[in-house]
Amino acid sequence: MNRFARWGFALAVLPIAACASNPPPPPPAAPPGPPPLASADASFVTGAAQGGMTEIQEAQLAQKTSHNARIKAYAARMITDHTNADDQLKQLAMTKNATVPTAVNDAQMQEISKLQGETGRKFDHDYVADNIAGHQQQVVLFQTESQGGTDPDLKKFASDTLPTIQSHLDQATALAGTHKGMMHHHHKKAAS
Repeated sequence: MNRFARWGFALAVLPIAACASNPPPPPPAAPPGPPPLASADASFVTGAAQGGMTEIQEAQLAQKTSHNARIKAYAARMITDHTNADDQLKQLAMTKNATVPTAVNDAQMQEISKLQGETGRKFDHDYVADNIAGHQQQVVLFQTESQGGTDPDLKKFASDTLPTIQSHLDQATALAGTHKGMMHHHHKKAAS
């Protein structure tokens, strides 16, 4: 009886001894995250995201406020194109572990607020003027990134998107010419 008791005790101790001598392997180390973006690339992400948000918010105002069919059509294109570009940028930034702003900057908010208080031809004029200025800045931003950026994926995004941004600027400039012509015709008619 004593012999069986001793064997039982020895068997009970064995698993504990085995665990003590062979600890479980540590969990595999998490793969290293992507390296932080270079400051110029990070600035591009911020500038592109905030510029796109500004264009979308101003275009939404134009769709509600303007009575000019060409401006409303232009605004619809801004919403579609910038929403697509912003979605691509967000997905790309996520793979880079980069921070994407969720709001426009103070100067852009002032532009949007100014438009919110306007109607009629004043709104149309200032909306088009804001689009020309905003897209001029965006063209420079996207050109700089496409030519001198560090991250190859962001450089490709900038290169691929640049023609769209340039076409927005060209269309806004054409609208400004049409708008000036309309204003000139309006004043001439009023004076006669």
